[in-house]
Amino acid sequence: MKLKSTLKEHKTFFLLHTLFFLIASLPVVLCNNLPLFLQLNSLHHPYLDLFFDHVTFFGSIVAYLLFIGIIVVRCNGRTVLTAVSSFVAMSAVVHGLKRLFFSDQLRPIALVPADFPLHLIEGVVPSTHLSFPSGHAATIFTIVCLIRFLVRRKHLGLDIMLLLLATAVAYSRVYLSYHFYRDIYVGALIGTWTTTLVWLLVMRWKGPDWLDKKLPELLLGRL
Repeated sequence: MKLKSTLKEHKTFFLLHTLFFLIASLPVVLCNNLPLFLQLNSLHHPYLDLFFDHVTFFGSIVAYLLFIGIIVVRCNGRTVLTAVSSFVAMSAVVHGLKRLFFSDQLRPIALVPADFPLHLIEGVVPSTHLSFPSGHAATIFTIVCLIRFLVRRKHLGLDIMLLLLATAVAYSRVYLSYHFYRDIYVGALIGTWTTTLVWLLVMRWKGPDWLDKKLPELLLGRL
């Protein structure tokens, strides 16, 4: 599968993501890291506390369940290889950046002035190190990209729903004071584009015959 055909098949999805990343890049370009975080932290409400405290985990769980359901329906060797490779590639990039190049990047809780009235949700205890980039943001965008690629039919409603879900989960990491805005933005980029590249590579790879066989067929063939 070539890049051009992939872009055409999922045109709406890529247009939405491109528009989203362009608009979302403005705070990264125009604002400094800590002042932006402090400004966002001041925008809180009890209902938002409840929403983001739950969506940071349950949003990911919903996405995982939807993803697993699609894998079961579309279960062949190539689909499984694409999913596993996407998560491996995304994790390698995220943790490579975190631990090799940006290991000195502190999380917001370690940089906020002591006299600033930081809003924290009861029970949430953010860590202090390895802030950049956000692994949660990268993971949720990897999941939604895989879901969209595996659902071949064009569906604007699904594209919007997946993007909103991924955005809510990613932003929850800022709201809960785990990450700066820049961290989730770059994490989202990593999740989207590592998954897209892996998808293109695996789909173009002819590979062994077992790649395009259904998993029950592969398992029964080994018995």
